[in-house]
Amino acid sequence: MNMLPRDHWFGEDHLWEQLFSPQFTMRDDGFFQPRVDIIDKEDSYLFVAELPGVAKEDIDVQLHDGVLSIQAKIEQQHQQQGDSVLRKERRSGFFRRNINVGKAIQAEDISAELVNGLLMLKAPKAVAKVSEKQQIEIS
Repeated sequence: MNMLPRDHWFGEDHLWEQLFSPQFTMRDDGFFQPRVDIIDKEDSYLFVAELPGVAKEDIDVQLHDGVLSIQAKIEQQHQQQGDSVLRKERRSGFFRRNINVGKAIQAEDISAELVNGLLMLKAPKAVAKVSEKQQIEIS
């Protein structure tokens, strides 16, 4: 099974993402992507995405045409008048992560859980349909 992130895998930015990978990868268009681990278990796939500071109500997970999509918006905290930011490292804004899963998972049985800033999606593997032997009568 070959599960590939669909976002800029062969783009020129991919080299820099690998060499200087922060917790989130920021792109020029304001979008950023969380890190995602994909674990191949015996009967399922486990997707673990880093989403620190994101409430479960702000996360949208969808499966459409063989693409698993994780997206959310992280709101920027407002500053009080007179405050000045000395350093800003935390990301805010919209993120989306798309992973091509094809027909390898059973869409109706995916479960999701958010624990300590980690979104864990458990997707049971699709069971290959084995054609049964059928006797055909000859007339």
